[in-house]
This record gives sequence, C-alpha cells and structure tokens, in this order.
Amino acid sequence: MRPMKWAGLVVLTASATAFAADPKDPVQKVAEAYLQAISGNGDDAGRELLLGGATMNAQLFLLENWKIVSREKVRKEQADLATARKLMADLDKAGREALTRVLSSSNDPDGLGMTELTQDDAAKLMAPTRERARKLSQAHPVMSYVARVGKEVYWHPQNPLRPVLERAGNAGHYVLELHLFQVETREGPRQQPRVWPLRVVRLKTDQVDTGYKILPASDWNGE
Repeated sequence: MRPMKWAGLVVLTASATAFAADPKDPVQKVAEAYLQAISGNGDDAGRELLLGGATMNAQLFLLENWKIVSREKVRKEQADLATARKLMADLDKAGREALTRVLSSSNDPDGLGMTELTQDDAAKLMAPTRERARKLSQAHPVMSYVARVGKEVYWHPQNPLRPVLERAGNAGHYVLELHLFQVETREGPRQQPRVWPLRVVRLKTDQVDTGYKILPASDWNGE
C-alpha cells in the first residue's frame, strides 16, 4: 500500500482482498452490526449506524441474507479542511449559476414550463460545474468519493456528508477514513447472487468525530 502525496494531502491507495474476519476489528464490527440489523438477526439499533441516521426507508429495509466476500485496504486522507470546504463551495456556486442560466434561457418567466436545451447547450452550461468537480476530486479524492462528487447524489439535500461538514468548522485539518466491503446477497426465488458495496467511513476534525458510520446508499439513488 503506497501513499500518494499532493501538497499536504496523503491518500493511501486501496486494492481488494479476500475477506478475513477479525472479531476485534471495530470497523468490521460496525459493518456486521448494520448487516445483522437489516437482516433481522441483530439489534435493530444497528440501523442508526448510518451516517446521518436512518431514514424512514432505511428503518423499513430488510435483507434476506448476506456474506462479506472481500474488503479493500483502508483509504485514509488527511488534508486542509478550509481548502476542501472552499473547493466544495466553488462547486456548489457553479451548480447554482448553471441552474440560473438554464432557467433564464427559458421563455417561461414563471419557471413553470419545460426548458428545452440542445446537448451542446447543456454541455456549455455544465462545463464550469464539471471543471470544479474535477478540481475537488483531484485535490481531495477520498472526500470527493464520500461526498459523491460528480454524481446526482451529491446535489441532493439529504446528502449525509453535508451537515457533518457544516459542524466540522473551517479550520485545521481533517482525517477521513474509507473502508469498503463487498457484500454478497442471494435474492429472489432462484437465489441469484448479487454483490454490492458497503462503505464504512469516519471523519475527524478539531470539532467533529463521527466515529465509524455506514455511508448510506441513498433512498433517491441506489448507488
């Protein structure tokens, strides 16, 4: 596992390995407690291990079975918090400006009709957003992954990382850990196997320590 460095940022690269159970590993305990809860085989309080808490859908979700089949080596990022917040604010501003241009290009002054754009028009409007997303992803790759930068989920008001960052302050450094498990479930009458990612994250700043939490696959996007 070799570190890559960018101006005060350290990221540890990851590769998938066969899963070796370690009952003393706190990260594994969190992953298994959550999986036990949603399969009805453990304390239902494990659902509250979701970052941001369990939504209504998350409270009702039930899994038939599960098996952890592999786990990546941890990705750990330590970087300047103010820089990350600034790049994220730049991305948000670009998104707002792009949306304003889309609405202003419409002939519907009330904003109640449909706006028709060509593919070229849409590309021109979104280009500044993509450029800022690229800068954020290059400078803070683990933070960008956890925030879902470049995906529709990033813009949703229920993105669970947003309120955490609001509480985290705007000074000092952050340490962000990402632990990625691959989980196999067998679904349906024919018990077809499906493998999907389970992400355990922890963000620490001078003002916030989330502890190990499950990064949710959102209600609005199964990613």
